[in-house]
Formats: sequence, structure tokens, C-alpha cells
Amino acid sequence: MSDIQIVTVYGEDAIDELNKLLDEFPQTGLFPVLLGDEDDVAMIQEGLEEADAVPDLLEESQAIDAPAWFAAARETDPDSFNDDIGEWPDEVETEMGLITHLDVMSGAPREEVQIGLLKVQHSWEAFAHLGWGGWNDCPAPEEHCAIHRYWFEKYGAEVISITGDVVQCFVANPPKTREAAIELAREQYAYCRDIVEQGTETLAALAAGLLNSEYWYFWWD
Repeated sequence: MSDIQIVTVYGEDAIDELNKLLDEFPQTGLFPVLLGDEDDVAMIQEGLEEADAVPDLLEESQAIDAPAWFAAARETDPDSFNDDIGEWPDEVETEMGLITHLDVMSGAPREEVQIGLLKVQHSWEAFAHLGWGGWNDCPAPEEHCAIHRYWFEKYGAEVISITGDVVQCFVANPPKTREAAIELAREQYAYCRDIVEQGTETLAALAAGLLNSEYWYFWWD
């Protein structure tokens, strides 16, 4: 895959290997991103072949203001992006953690998964290096970069997995109040509508799951 190094590991060892490579990042300059199995990597390869030059995408991302992007996305469908967040749930599901090394149906570790090593300064640059996005309702690579740069600065969110259609982040400073969680949920819904419309069903349920959560999950159909 272009100039991206690939490490293949057993699914059951994926998290340990990912954490080891993350610890080594300050010395190696190679940021690890869990890419999933061979099918996921094949999907990513398709985007990589059509990607613009990485410097151009990164430069374009710098011109995108994330809060303005969220506002513009909401304006495209005022009926969906209204003030009704639903009822705050009495119970919140257990935090899912990192799951892209697991089989979707069984929940068991996949036989093998692949970790990409990218020469980047920040994890959000991965979208530019992979040329990832721009299909269906999924934002374009430069938009992903801008949005995740904003979330990195605000929440310490690091992109740690990009598969064929899923993105996951580890979050060092998640929202700690309902108000902050609801604000973030509104942003994430503008960014990825499927996590609500085919997932939590309400913004309140999404916000409750984001409160103090160390992991974020996004998925595009």
C-alpha cells in the first residue's frame, strides 16, 4: 500500500501490538492504525489508488473550520437536525472499546488483522494518507482531517482504527457533563448520521454513551 508499512498480526494479539506500536510512535515517527482484515484493506486500497496528493489534502483540510462544517451540514436537513434529542436513557450500554479486530457476527477475534504504519505527525493525517472517504454520505478525506484535528485539539481524540467503513478513536479527554456530551453528540451526528439513524436512534442515547467514554465509533453504510 503505497509508502504505508503493514504489520499483520493475529486478531487476538491486535490490541497488545497496537498499544506497543503507539508507545513506540515518539521514537519511530510511524503512527499505527488498525485497518482490519484483508477485505477491509482491499477496500482501503481502492481509495488509495484514487487519492489526490497527500500534501494537497492536508492543505485543503487547513481551510476547513470544523464548527462551521457541522453547522453547514445541519442546515442541509433542518428537520433531522432539530432540538429534539429524545429522553436521556436510564441505563447506558457498556462501553464497546476497540472492536475492529473482532468478527462482526461472533464477536471473536479475527484470525488475522493488519495494522498500517503511517509516517505522520498527528493521527488525523491518516485520512489524507489513505485517501479515505468521499463515498455515499461519508465526508471527503480533507473533511475527515479537519474534523478529527478539531476533536484532537478539544478532546485529545486519536484516530486508532480505519477499516473499509468504520473509524474508531481513543479519547484522552472525553466530555464529563451532559451538556458537553450533548454538544459533542450533535457534532458527531452531523459528521456521521448512521451512528444515530442506524444505531443509538436518539441524540440523547448517543450523548449518554459519549459521557466519560474513552472510545468513539463511526460507521458509514
